[in-house]
Amino acid sequence: MPASIECWGARMTRRQWTGLAGLVFGAGMLGAIALFGSTPDSDQADAVAKYTEFWADDDYQQRASTGQVIFTYLTVLLLCFAAGLRKVVGADNSAAKSVILAAGTSAAVLLTVGSTLISGVGLAGAESSGYKVDGNHALLLESVGYYILVAGTMSAAAMAVAVSLENRRTRVLPAWTIGLTGLFALGQLGSIYTAWSGFFLLPAWSIVIGICLLVTKGGAAPDDQAASSARDSVAA
Repeated sequence: MPASIECWGARMTRRQWTGLAGLVFGAGMLGAIALFGSTPDSDQADAVAKYTEFWADDDYQQRASTGQVIFTYLTVLLLCFAAGLRKVVGADNSAAKSVILAAGTSAAVLLTVGSTLISGVGLAGAESSGYKVDGNHALLLESVGYYILVAGTMSAAAMAVAVSLENRRTRVLPAWTIGLTGLFALGQLGSIYTAWSGFFLLPAWSIVIGICLLVTKGGAAPDDQAASSARDSVAA
């Protein structure tokens, strides 16, 4: 490994690593959504036939397979992002710290399950040449997967709200991000009725928060500050 890269990595703080995880997760999620593409309109009378034709296309099957692999790695980044936010933004003895990690973990699990269900027919077609695409199955899996994805983004919104509540005490992030988080949370409350547009709010929020953590300067994370104070007290 080049010395410059090694030194750069060594200089990065937990705050910056957390920001990088959020930025890469958000950008990657937008890329994965674009790769998955848009399925046919499920409200039409010939939706079953259109879904059969759509998922029988080798191109869409490969896009679903590649997108799902990317999305699976992204959910690991979401877990790292949530764990980092808990440490960087969370204050001592705060219940919200547990909410940040629990809601982030829940979001990662639900997003993984939901996206796998939605792309399930395409994945089966890409991995097995003998699989016969059934539009009815595709519609069923997409309907179930959609609501699971909505639950995942709502969990992510709960994580974001907990982060903002903690940030009012720790002041790690700029104050204006509280308003952004409020819009994100309100948008997710109605995401069941906003079709797929609601899924763009999570990556947008993650990118903004990630950039803020990367470019703004700050001291040690709250947990690190507490540990340092405890050591100083013992030494005294």
